[in-house]
Amino acid sequence: MDDNAPVGASVFTTLRWEDGRVAWLEEHLKRLRTHAERLGIGWPEDFNERLASSNPTGDGNLCQVKLTREGQIELTLRQTHYPPSPLCAISHTAPRFTRKAQGTKHAAWAPYTDARTAAENAGADIALLVHDGTVVDGDRCTPILLDSDGVAYAPSLEGGGIDSITLSILRPAIEASGIPFRHARLTETLLGRASELIVVGTGIGVAWIDEIDGQNVGIDCPGPLYETCNAAFTTALDTAWSTLE
Repeated sequence: MDDNAPVGASVFTTLRWEDGRVAWLEEHLKRLRTHAERLGIGWPEDFNERLASSNPTGDGNLCQVKLTREGQIELTLRQTHYPPSPLCAISHTAPRFTRKAQGTKHAAWAPYTDARTAAENAGADIALLVHDGTVVDGDRCTPILLDSDGVAYAPSLEGGGIDSITLSILRPAIEASGIPFRHARLTETLLGRASELIVVGTGIGVAWIDEIDGQNVGIDCPGPLYETCNAAFTTALDTAWSTLE
């Protein structure tokens, strides 16, 4: 994928890949189509048929499905790896686009790649993207914070983050466990009093963070939010697999 392409040149989504199968295909394609519509990229009538007959290039445990403005469908495999929790994070300036493009997975992805590179160069595992004093997203994941009052918070989409498929899968389990869930501005104050900070996503699954920019966060051990989400993710993944049809 050309990270320096114009925003509206293509739209993509990234799925887990294992032995020719992908996880949560229906959810990913629904979001892909929604983002394509926002960017003015036409949805081919024979999309599903063409997807089923496509052969991905590359190798790895993630499969990127990309739809170009010209109607081409491209599948690319890539490898991702994260160390065991706890993870170390840095803060990084969040990219800003037009309101129409903000929050979509579009072609101009270089700022997210740069954030990931900055984290690696700093010896960290991930970058948390910050705008106007609040954490709005992660470079490859969505943060969820458990406040000291027992409420879980994820960034408001109005701040510019991507609507997370993994979060949508985990939210019912969070609420069923007795943890209230809200979208909110993840400010420095909220982070400072957090009892837990976790990140969720297609590649990372569920992980917990104990450090941001050299400062401790949370209680230095996995807590109820992590345990709930990790168990729910593992259970949901067992039945999430399908072929590209």
